[in-house]
Amino acid sequence: MNETKNKTDEFLYSIWNFFAASLSEKTRKNYYNVIKAYIKITGHSPLELTESDTEKYFNDLTEKIQSKKLSYSTALMRMSVMRTLCEYIRVRENNAGRNYINYFKDYILPDENKIITTDKLPCEDDISTILDLSSKAGDDMAYMIFSLVLKCGLTSGEICSMMTNFILYDSNECLCIHFPEKKRISRIIKLPDDVSQMLLTYLEIHKIADGHIFFNKRGTVLKIRDAERLLKKYISQAKKSNNDFPDFTMQDMRHCAFKYMLSGGASEDDVAKYGGITTKWMHRYRQVVNDSAKLYAADYSTISIKPAVYKNLS
Repeated sequence: MNETKNKTDEFLYSIWNFFAASLSEKTRKNYYNVIKAYIKITGHSPLELTESDTEKYFNDLTEKIQSKKLSYSTALMRMSVMRTLCEYIRVRENNAGRNYINYFKDYILPDENKIITTDKLPCEDDISTILDLSSKAGDDMAYMIFSLVLKCGLTSGEICSMMTNFILYDSNECLCIHFPEKKRISRIIKLPDDVSQMLLTYLEIHKIADGHIFFNKRGTVLKIRDAERLLKKYISQAKKSNNDFPDFTMQDMRHCAFKYMLSGGASEDDVAKYGGITTKWMHRYRQVVNDSAKLYAADYSTISIKPAVYKNLS
């Protein structure tokens, strides 16, 4: 406790005074209030910055945005203040031969329109419509891709890059996908049973023994824009019988996958690791999971995809 107090005193009486000297009176007051709030939330001065404290402060801001206790612009300003201040401290400390990491440089609030709410995601009826349309069209590639996105939360990029050598069995004979190392991180995800059976059948039907798995009409490897066009094709078909059918993207379907995992009881850490994302983004799903439970009680089991309903995979 005394050490923390000393660090706070050191910050307030030395670093803060030097940092604030170039600020106008109004700006200095605003900055100081932001810093006081940071100390209250984390229990530490910015001089003791850790990644844990940074994430705690970041999550506090995003939760306040979600609950409409704080405007997006104000939260953006507060993050900017902490990022600027901690960069000043980093330069000062490093010049004195002391190690200091400005973790705020790696924490960026998502764009305001990327904060997920229930009305921005397709509902289960919308998803069922797209699956039914691709099934009736005998479009097994579309059905397979949509299933991988909806059940496993794969990105369009991951779909397009998938190769047969990514597919393996674990020690329990469960089918998995091993994604190669990217940014020093590789991950192995277990495929749900329904998707596992569909994928094996898909590979057998199309006699895919090696190389890439998905191809466009020209016979070249599927590109991200091809995958998006595939979805738009079936959304356009849905609109012919329902003018109010919503527009959504592959990314929206990926968000649905995480929503179903969370509402089915998976932890935020497990979902983040499975989806290849950092936990700092998981706040975007908290409110939508709560909302969706009230609206239609979605959980992971409700999105089970049965190969038998699809003629080419039955």
